[in-house]
Amino acid sequence: MVLRVFMNKNKMATFSCPECNRIRQMDVSKYSHINKKIKLKYTCTCKHKSSVILERRQSVREKVSLKGNIVRNLEKTAILVVDISRFGLKIECIDKLELKVGEKILVEFILDDLEQSQIYKGVIVRTVSSGEIGVQFESSDHYDKLGPYLLFHFS
Repeated sequence: MVLRVFMNKNKMATFSCPECNRIRQMDVSKYSHINKKIKLKYTCTCKHKSSVILERRQSVREKVSLKGNIVRNLEKTAILVVDISRFGLKIECIDKLELKVGEKILVEFILDDLEQSQIYKGVIVRTVSSGEIGVQFESSDHYDKLGPYLLFHFS
């Protein structure tokens, strides 16, 4: 089993041994400028060896499948939200849509929570490639139903 370890803003990562549950924080700054997947071997003081993937994201991304729309110029374009984090979304356009990096748009989507909560968010387009669009929320403060969803829905 490959574990995920997250690098914080101080370029430190917290490793947790799945065998003995010991926790150790290590400097991983030498990996911060590498632009590809980083897989490391970690040996705990109990001698248990683990494979870990070093994540350099600001927050955890979770895979989802949420239906929604992009609202632009009072027109709606169907989308599917395929992953979500505290800071943004990765979406797939069901219909063809031309977007530019830096463009501000509105997205609406339905959470898969018990209430089927409707979310409306202003976002900024950050990446556009082969049908997938990466967007950043205009604000990372989520006072609507998205806040509790992000906090409690994902393990």
